[in-house]
Amino acid sequence: MLKATLVATAITVSFMTSLTKAQVPPANFDRAVVTGKVTEMKDGHPIAYAEIAVMQRNKVITGTLADEFGNYQIKNIPIGRYTIVAYVVGFKRTQVDTNLVPGENKFDFALSASNITLNEVTVTANEQSGSSNKDVSQLRALTAAPVFQTSTFHGAPTSMPATIIQQSVPGAVQASTGSVHIQGQHAEYSYMVDGLPVPETQSEGMRELFDPRVVDQISFLVGHLPAEYSDALSVIDIKTKIPATLFNANVSGYYGSFNSSGENVSFLGHSGNFSYFFAGSSKSTDRRIDTPTPAIFHDHGTDLFGLGKVQYIISSNDIIALDINQSDSRSQVPYDSIGGITLNDNQQETDGFQNLIYRHGFEISGGTGQFFLGITHRNGTFHYIPGATDVPSFYFDNLPTPYNIREDRNFNVYGARSNLNLPLGDILSTNAGASYYLTYGTEHFSAFNSSGAGPQSLEPLRGYDFGAHIQADYQPIPVFQLNAGIRFDQHYAEGAGTFSQFSPKIKLTYMPDFSSSIYIYYGRLFVPVFTEQLRQITGAAGSVSQVTQPLRGNYFEAGISHFFSNSWSAKLEGYYTQENPGLDDNTIPGTAITTAVNIQHIFVRGVELGLNYHSVGPLSGFFNLAVSHAQGDGSTTGGFLPATPPGTAFDLDHDQRITYSIGLNYGRSGYYLNLTSYYGSGLTNGQVDGHVNPHTIFDGSIGKTFYIGRYSLSPELYAVNILNHQYLLKGAFFSGAIWGEPRTIMLKVSVGMD
Repeated sequence: MLKATLVATAITVSFMTSLTKAQVPPANFDRAVVTGKVTEMKDGHPIAYAEIAVMQRNKVITGTLADEFGNYQIKNIPIGRYTIVAYVVGFKRTQVDTNLVPGENKFDFALSASNITLNEVTVTANEQSGSSNKDVSQLRALTAAPVFQTSTFHGAPTSMPATIIQQSVPGAVQASTGSVHIQGQHAEYSYMVDGLPVPETQSEGMRELFDPRVVDQISFLVGHLPAEYSDALSVIDIKTKIPATLFNANVSGYYGSFNSSGENVSFLGHSGNFSYFFAGSSKSTDRRIDTPTPAIFHDHGTDLFGLGKVQYIISSNDIIALDINQSDSRSQVPYDSIGGITLNDNQQETDGFQNLIYRHGFEISGGTGQFFLGITHRNGTFHYIPGATDVPSFYFDNLPTPYNIREDRNFNVYGARSNLNLPLGDILSTNAGASYYLTYGTEHFSAFNSSGAGPQSLEPLRGYDFGAHIQADYQPIPVFQLNAGIRFDQHYAEGAGTFSQFSPKIKLTYMPDFSSSIYIYYGRLFVPVFTEQLRQITGAAGSVSQVTQPLRGNYFEAGISHFFSNSWSAKLEGYYTQENPGLDDNTIPGTAITTAVNIQHIFVRGVELGLNYHSVGPLSGFFNLAVSHAQGDGSTTGGFLPATPPGTAFDLDHDQRITYSIGLNYGRSGYYLNLTSYYGSGLTNGQVDGHVNPHTIFDGSIGKTFYIGRYSLSPELYAVNILNHQYLLKGAFFSGAIWGEPRTIMLKVSVGMD
């Protein structure tokens, strides 16, 4: 496993090292390069993910984030007079005014700690900090991908990663399973945690893997992905907290409607080269899975999360870190929405990961590079137990009587990933790497009814995923950039066989100035089937179910973005996807068990608009609009399909034609007021052009932070679905109808200490 990854990396390193011995392309003679390092003034400790903004006349021209070593580099800046700003939460904003000259301009920043606590940074323009962070907000608006930061998130304490994705990404639609659909797709997105991928091919339960409050920032890479990323059309790139302050602790609790309650405790800090972060939380509610009749259906649920992270700086060029995470989710599942019968099913799901990460930074004539090596272990279980009073509703193809289905699954994934970023000059940089993941486990299905046991299936889960890529970013002149790469993926799952593909990725960008960019992109898609979801019980019942194959397709995208001088930024893009075959899922009637299915042809087309407003004052906001259409055609195979699928072209049940989200945030002197609205035109109910009723949902929150010496106190009030609108997330199609969350009011109190 690890040997294959290291061999592929060694070949790549040898090839790319030979490139460094070749002639390095010269810098653009009339352009400046800004480089430097961000450290803590007190002890020289590097500060990761500091935001660097290049400003001119109070307007952000361009910028970047420092890496884990505090190093940063910004290329192709027109020479002239600028202000270079370094900013990170918990430290004083530092800047330098300078005349940039052609070639390298080096600016190191040593930041001193401020009295801003982690709670205080929820205010976007805090007077106690001595300066507004409007320039940093403008920098985020200029980035190619939406960025989520806990410092500006005001979602309810019950919010999960799916909620964050829906708020941050245009066209992201809440799914009935708790995940989201991005760009009209089913679930073709993957997570990366601190540089190590945790793809949906390894677990369907990732949505409950962690509490959002352990996150430092999330970048949403949607659509136009480089060859580095596999198994997905979109990547949720998560960076957990790396302590920059000497010490900070926070304790919070909340209580609200439907017996919703929770507690959270976290503390972080560093001493010299050693830093640590620990967090734990619990959540409980009587609306864990929502149904239209809460007085009848019983759906209590609890969630427990824990994450620990330690990091040690071996030298100025070497860092080692260890992440350990575990979660446990238990819920009573009223999933018989087709039959409408009062039930008390139970579901338990555990997920965890352990990541050991090594990073090595280095400087060459072309700039600053980094080598990454990560070793990971994933573990999880899933248990679904039908209620004692359940009415059997699942039919096998060749059996006349219905059955209830129970599922027990456990799995372990062992893997490694390596990656090398190598700059070869001001106009060329390269990226290459390899990964390997090996899955072991078992999956046990048992069918039963009042007459006794039915078909049984106890199958091993065996599979692996191997990938390798090489990517080049070439910018011969300041206004044009070419990103091109290719990756190879191979996926094996027992009972399904081996699937592989070479996937080219290419993007051409035109940048007439630093405020505007226009791009076109093409990428070949390859998304394997979930290893844990190869259902064999249909074979045990004597019926033959075709193997569910990986998604293969072609993806096209074009877009334009612009940053206006009046604090507005806008992005417009269109996309078209052609999949053959595509992927969807279906749910066993009367259960919460889902399985992947193939649809012979899937076509997705859409347009998305994103607007962001980041003013000099205390007001900020966003508007995301998407028009999308996902349609299936041809035969539907794989999974549990005793019923005949539609015989003509049909709208997919993850298709929602029109969606928008609007958010407004006002913050001043420790106060904040936030209002968010979501609109959906309604998911299909299985008929061509037939959708459930549209819905508009409003969420809001208000809070205030008080300071007493080293301590802070933050009371916050949240309201989800303020108008208590009853709405369907989807109609009955491959599975039963699912309802959205009713009005929920919650009060949260947090106490922090520096």
